[in-house]
Amino acid sequence: MKLSNLITPGLIFSNLVSNDKDSCLMEITKNLCLAENSLNFELISSLIKKRENLCSTALDNHIAIPHAKVPGINKIYASLSIHRKGMSFGSIDNKNTNIFILLLHPEVNGNEHLEVLRNIANLFSKKEVISEILKETGTFEIYNIIKNYE
Repeated sequence: MKLSNLITPGLIFSNLVSNDKDSCLMEITKNLCLAENSLNFELISSLIKKRENLCSTALDNHIAIPHAKVPGINKIYASLSIHRKGMSFGSIDNKNTNIFILLLHPEVNGNEHLEVLRNIANLFSKKEVISEILKETGTFEIYNIIKNYE
């Protein structure tokens, strides 16, 4: 499943303001839960923080993919958030992270979430995708960049 099938321009948040990892996780979770009001913010923020404490979800190339299995949901939820300045998030290349893809998936969904993670990692391994997204401020334009590169 492609990222463009999971998000809409309304699930793209282009101006994160948090200055530390915990605040960033709370901010991106809050943004998704406000957009998808059926989601339980307290539960999800706890699960995301617990997963992140196991091992950083930051990859190289300025990307992080915080994710968690969430009881009670029956589909995959995703959002994309951008921190313009970038922030330390424990990336494997020691560079600041600018783009956060929050991914929530049901406890029982086979390996579908692994396919989504693989597709996201492949998409954002292209430096031009990162560069174009970080230059753009409009959510429709950011969505179209993603869709065009998938």
